[in-house]
Amino acid sequence: MNLKFILLIFIFFFSCSNDEECVIIREKAEESNSYYFYFSTNYLSTTQPNNLMGNIDSRYASGKVSKEIYEKYEIGDEYCY
Repeated sequence: MNLKFILLIFIFFFSCSNDEECVIIREKAEESNSYYFYFSTNYLSTTQPNNLMGNIDSRYASGKVSKEIYEKYEIGDEYCY
């Protein structure tokens, strides 16, 4: 029984993928010392608007980044995480 449990844990940890995902930055925003990238999603959400002072609509998703990362990338750049 212990061998099966150990094998199951081993398979679980080594089956996780470390693939990067990349997005094209469509907009950048700073709000209350927090930094965000906005990027196009692969789906259109109709239930929750994602508005930033009226400039970003629900076709965009966002991700919070550090100030260093925020300053390193420009709109139109590819950002991988």
